[in-house]
Amino acid sequence: MKRLLSLLTVFTLLFAITACDDDDDNNNNVTTETICDDGVDNDGDGTIDCADSDCAAACVEVCDDGIDNDGNGDVDCDDSACAGNAACPDVIKHITIIGTSDLHSHLMGVGPASDYTPLVTGDDTVTSGLARIGAVINGIRAEKEEAGIPTVLIDSGDYLMGDMVDLLSGDAPPAFHFFMYMGYDSITLGNHDFDWTPAGTYVIVTAAQDSLMINFDIPILSSNIQTSTESEADDGIEALLANNTIVRYVIKPIDDDFSVGIFGKLGIEADSNVPQAAPVTWWHDDPDDLDTGYDQTQALVDSIKDDGANMIIHASHQGINANGIGEDRDVASNVNDIDVIFSGHRHQVLGTADGALKIGDTYIIATGDYGRFVDQLDVTFNVTTGIIEDATGMIHPIDDTITGDATLAGIMDLYISMLESAVLGPNFGMTYSATPIAYTTFDITHWDGYLEIPTGQDVESPAGLVVADAMRAVMNQTISLAVAGGLPSVDPTFDASPITMTVAEAGAVRDPVFEGNTGAVAAADAFRIFPLGIGPNMIPGYPMISFYVHPTELKIMLNMNVEAIMGNVPFEYYLNPSGVRFIYDETGDQFDRVVGAYACPVDDVFTTKNCFTPGQGEMIDLDDATSLVRIAVDYYVALLLPQARNALGENLIIDPKRKDGSLVDMNDSDQVASLAFNATPGDTNEDGTIDLDDFNELKVWVALLYFISNFSDDWTEIDLAPGVTLNYDEATDGFPSFPARIYSPEAAPAGQDAIWALGLHRNMTQTQFCSIPGMTGFHPLCP
Repeated sequence: MKRLLSLLTVFTLLFAITACDDDDDNNNNVTTETICDDGVDNDGDGTIDCADSDCAAACVEVCDDGIDNDGNGDVDCDDSACAGNAACPDVIKHITIIGTSDLHSHLMGVGPASDYTPLVTGDDTVTSGLARIGAVINGIRAEKEEAGIPTVLIDSGDYLMGDMVDLLSGDAPPAFHFFMYMGYDSITLGNHDFDWTPAGTYVIVTAAQDSLMINFDIPILSSNIQTSTESEADDGIEALLANNTIVRYVIKPIDDDFSVGIFGKLGIEADSNVPQAAPVTWWHDDPDDLDTGYDQTQALVDSIKDDGANMIIHASHQGINANGIGEDRDVASNVNDIDVIFSGHRHQVLGTADGALKIGDTYIIATGDYGRFVDQLDVTFNVTTGIIEDATGMIHPIDDTITGDATLAGIMDLYISMLESAVLGPNFGMTYSATPIAYTTFDITHWDGYLEIPTGQDVESPAGLVVADAMRAVMNQTISLAVAGGLPSVDPTFDASPITMTVAEAGAVRDPVFEGNTGAVAAADAFRIFPLGIGPNMIPGYPMISFYVHPTELKIMLNMNVEAIMGNVPFEYYLNPSGVRFIYDETGDQFDRVVGAYACPVDDVFTTKNCFTPGQGEMIDLDDATSLVRIAVDYYVALLLPQARNALGENLIIDPKRKDGSLVDMNDSDQVASLAFNATPGDTNEDGTIDLDDFNELKVWVALLYFISNFSDDWTEIDLAPGVTLNYDEATDGFPSFPARIYSPEAAPAGQDAIWALGLHRNMTQTQFCSIPGMTGFHPLCP
């Protein structure tokens, strides 16, 4: 038996050897050598020569013979096996990326509109301006073209909402004309690009496409946008997605072996700032889940690489702060293969030597705001290894040292002429900047919370108080005129109750007003203070919304303000008040620090010290849960109230009410729209009868134009006390002027209280209040 087993073993081995015959004849010749270069499948496994794993040791790619030596389909240096071989040096590409972001329609710069001279240098303090931006971009391109270096030009979003020219966007949006003229490779959708709702965004984009002046065809990026299958409100956005106007990413071929992929995402914070974008939403990374929280973005980047991009640019509207902290840093830390992030939304420039920050293999550069900077990143990219070998940033300030592009300046002037002939002239008798509506002898300041976080009582800004005062003054004047005209007797539903308090949310207040060269304040300057949004009537600008609250709910709003002052609530949520001044105890419990509030006289439009004068101001009983007080907010604040309700909890609820005390459902858009304040109550028909069907939303920007243009031209006639005037440094005689004693923190003459004799601030600590002469020992808050 043992002999039989041995014979069987020998026969088996012989069969195995003859079956692996690598000869090219038909005889089963015995051989122990593998033949790897005869073009025959010698062992019958379906693979030939070097494609056979048995030949691995014999088949090594030679990197300079023009042959696919290892049979993997790649020849010479295209084979990964040749990486690092002396015959195959790395493929290196040089490219310059140019970026803008958060332009916010500042076509004519940041500063007094009448001072801006884009074609003349050395005569103004205005920064930004599209003609200057265009000149800088063209200069970079020309320099790089001469050096043989390609360029990419991108914008990271929020190009709309910031200047009066936005009023033209429904027909011919000027910002889109700029993008086309400059030849941008892509633009990203930001949150403010949805300020006019999804339907408004659709109107703006299609207007740019259909305009014979613009013929817009640049890819619009929104990689994480989501629409609703159940709502018609975003059908326009769905149409733009369907026809590839809005895309997830774009790939730009640079040359035969180098392509750049560009994508753009909207961030978590940006999303939370645009309730009017509903039902459009955006998917987001989860920074709390470091295992899978960034999988969607990683999958997106992987798909762009698979589609042929060598280098990946993220034209982001997520944001990063000057200190390098922010959503874009988190993405760079958790997503592979993003080479460059051009960061928008946070309005900041990184505080590094060249404006760029490297996180892992990713370079981040931020573009500031309003076009005050143009960013440049010079990149050396290794196509072979797929990483940036070197990158240098450059931040170009846009100011009066730059001679602007003459063609662009002419194009922007054309839009100004269109605005004046279509809107400003016939409706207001005003010009954009040629004719001042007022003068000022000081800057009406507003903090730039992106660059310097305000603290303490500084969260309340003069510009914010101008907005709140304009709202209350114009609303109460409108009510007064309607009552004088007899409207209540004709329309019993007309609400003749005056507005006790108006508020302007600090985050929605945008630009300060600068004194500049002459002190002239133009209509354009007034508009820029509060330029955002649209109303239910789909006319640009947030309207005023009025409703009623109990004094106990008013106290909740004021306590929210105190927490913003103390740094416990985001400073952007501070509600600059007009008509009410409040006193708080810093040592009190959180959300319960307000100890008193005064309602000011209706005719005290500036909320001055008169609020505390017996017989003029009135102390509000903040424990009263039955009475009703009429207040007003802008439409944006109204849209945020449901979010605030969820965030504050059931013990800090504010329920807007109608005059009869019935609740308003703030989640019902029709009910919210019904609260809009009518700018034209009591308008008459041709026959002299009152037109009860006439309704025009009173826009905040319209209130600002009327309020500022109707300032007194001689504040010396108005006395707060003997010898105390509202403006001891009078502006140009015969023209309305800003009262320094109300809106300038520096205005108090020596020996006079720099805060409480003035309009600033509307809030005060109990200690400050009791320091007012005559309060101690007289007022119950000042024992």
